[in-house]
Amino acid sequence: MTKVYFALTLLAALCSCSLTLAQQQSPSSHHEMNMAMSMETSHEQHMAPAVALTFAELEQTASQLEKARQATEKYRDVQVAEADGFKAIGPDVPGMGIHYVHIGGRQSQQEAHSSGFDIEHPDILLYEKDSSSPNGYALVGVSYLLRADTDTDGQPKNPPFPKSLASWHRHSNLCVFPERSIKANLDESQCQAQGGRFTGLTQWMIHAWIWKDSPAGVFSPTNPAVR
Repeated sequence: MTKVYFALTLLAALCSCSLTLAQQQSPSSHHEMNMAMSMETSHEQHMAPAVALTFAELEQTASQLEKARQATEKYRDVQVAEADGFKAIGPDVPGMGIHYVHIGGRQSQQEAHSSGFDIEHPDILLYEKDSSSPNGYALVGVSYLLRADTDTDGQPKNPPFPKSLASWHRHSNLCVFPERSIKANLDESQCQAQGGRFTGLTQWMIHAWIWKDSPAGVFSPTNPAVR
């Protein structure tokens, strides 16, 4: 799988989640509702059961997120992110913003780390339009991928964040077309017959709203404060 296609597949998965949220927030046409229902079938989000949280875990998580902030400070200027290999993929999604996916350049996380996780090198940078920010975009959060088996609780085994704080999700049966449109109601053969690229199951995904607080929590799938 090429990095470009991987990025498109990842963004398609993220957008499938946001479409359902948009249906709940504003009136929609019958066609848009059908699309949201179709996309919803691809979203497999597993809520972690209540798990005790130790002070050490809380302290470690705070330390990790601070490292992420320090590492991405330079990307508050979107042009710096673009120069470092991040490219805008897809539309401006309410509650998520604009996704800048890393394509090429530095060694990817999937190559550098067997788990696909590196706190200082997020796979995606999340921006929102803001005329008062450098070059018109404000960095609001980051997104990570994780390669891991599924544990008995429906979450990834040995995740980098405590399960009581962070709930990971992934998506299934996505068909991505060259013009970046997506469908979730096709099987692999139908997808390929229509010129699309099929992904049966994505890696685990999570957002971290480290540059703009989310009323729903730092690890919430969407951030209601993002325009």
